[in-house]
Amino acid sequence: MYGSENPYSNGKDKRSSNGYSSYQNTGGYNPPNSSGNYAQKQTAVLEDTMRTHYETEATSAAVLAQMRTQRGQLEGAHENVWQMRQAAEKAKNDLQVMIRKARQKKLRLKIIAGALGFIDFVLIMRLIQCGGSFFCRKSSYSGGNNYY
Repeated sequence: MYGSENPYSNGKDKRSSNGYSSYQNTGGYNPPNSSGNYAQKQTAVLEDTMRTHYETEATSAAVLAQMRTQRGQLEGAHENVWQMRQAAEKAKNDLQVMIRKARQKKLRLKIIAGALGFIDFVLIMRLIQCGGSFFCRKSSYSGGNNYY
């Protein structure tokens, strides 16, 4: 008698239009309409109370199911946020490594450019000193080879 089905429901509830009946949706509580003697009226009130009880249980079960679903969604969102934070931290570390390597390469290039500039300066000075030739001639009073 007290199973999952409502023995007092006739399948059509006058107060419900969407399957979830509530006096809040209809503008107020509609007491059971019963005519007859005191026992019949009390039976109708008890039946209405039991019907309301079953409707309340159904509504609370639906709300509980929705809350479980939302909890799962929130836990999934929390996990996604955690993964995103880890990915952002990894990206930050990778960027720092890349910046450090770029600075090292830039320093190496500056050293190479400086060394090439110095070599270029030495070679230009030699050209100037030797009168436009890479091979400077010895002075005329030395014998033999005119180049050094």
